[in-house]
Order: sequence, then structure tokens, then C-alpha cells
Amino acid sequence: MSTLTEQQVADFLLANPDFLIKHSDVLAQLELQQQATGATSLVHIQQRQLREHNTILKNRIDHLIEQAQENEQIYRLFSECHRQLWTNYDFKTLAVNLRNIICTNPDINECHLVKYNKKYDDLITHRLQHNGIYLGRINAQERALLFSDNTQSSALYLIGSADHPVAILAFGSDDINHFEPAKDSFFVLEFVRSLQLRLLELA
Repeated sequence: MSTLTEQQVADFLLANPDFLIKHSDVLAQLELQQQATGATSLVHIQQRQLREHNTILKNRIDHLIEQAQENEQIYRLFSECHRQLWTNYDFKTLAVNLRNIICTNPDINECHLVKYNKKYDDLITHRLQHNGIYLGRINAQERALLFSDNTQSSALYLIGSADHPVAILAFGSDDINHFEPAKDSFFVLEFVRSLQLRLLELA
């Protein structure tokens, strides 16, 4: 009995396109053989690509949900901070109240509102000269001015201007990646503008 050539098998399958549908057991055996020899069928490739695509989509959705939850928490915190501004507090009391509110966020370990002092001049020149905002890591000397040794990342906001500073609002986190330049600061900046108006009244 002569052995069929690959071309003859191919010609037969082309002439009988429903053969593997009618003989699904043969198709199953062919797929098992492919897996055993390390070959991958087109169906398997498509399935893998679909799983990878679904994983990417799931990760994106998880990130968006996490970001939305964080934004909601930040919004609530600074809404409460806004309410503190228009209560008849002096500077020290306002600073304490803001610290107590902001530090309820588990990612923020320190919050300090400090009046301008000449000892902050180098910090202002180095970090806040351009637009009055800095998010990221600070060196040991700068950390000692405002934070404990455990602080790894910070957010600094200048109240007033580099030429006429009034105060500094500083947040510190033990998480080295919590405050970084790309972080959305919309709610904070809105609060800083209101805080500046309030402190000018108290000055």
C-alpha cells in the first residue's frame, strides 16, 4: 500500500472542506498532536491574544477605578478643608485642623501649614521658584525643615509668590512614589488658591 504524500492530503482536504467537521474526532487528535509537538494552532494563537487583550483591558479598568476612588477621597478631604477656611480660626488653629483632616488619608503621614520664615529661602529658591509647586523627593536638609526622617516623598505649595511668600503648605508621605510630578493636583490647587485668599485676610 503506497503512502500518501502531504500534497495528496492537502488536495483531499481542499476538495472536501467539511471532512474535519464531519470527523471531529480526527480534528481533536490533530490538535493534541500539535500541542504534544510544541506547535500552536491558529485557534490557540487567537485565544491567547484574546486573553492578553482582556488582561490589558482589565488592568486599565482596575487602574481607572482606583484613580476614581482616590479622586473621590481627595475631593472629600479638601471639601472639608475648604469649610475650615471660612471659620473664624487663627493661623495656628487652622494649621492644626488642616493637619487633622489631611492625615486621615492613609497615604499622607504629615501635613504642615507654616508661616514664611527666612530659613525657607533656599527651599523656595530650589523647589518653588518657578510655579510655587513641587511634588517628589526632597533632600535631607530640606526634609529637616518640614518633615520627619520617615518622609520619602512630598508635595509643597507656596502661598503667595517667590518674591512675597506668605506660607508653605507641605504634605509628606512614607511612600516614595506617592507624590510625583505627574500626579493630578486639581483639587489641591483649588484649595491652595482659597487658602491664599484666607491667609491674606489673616495677615
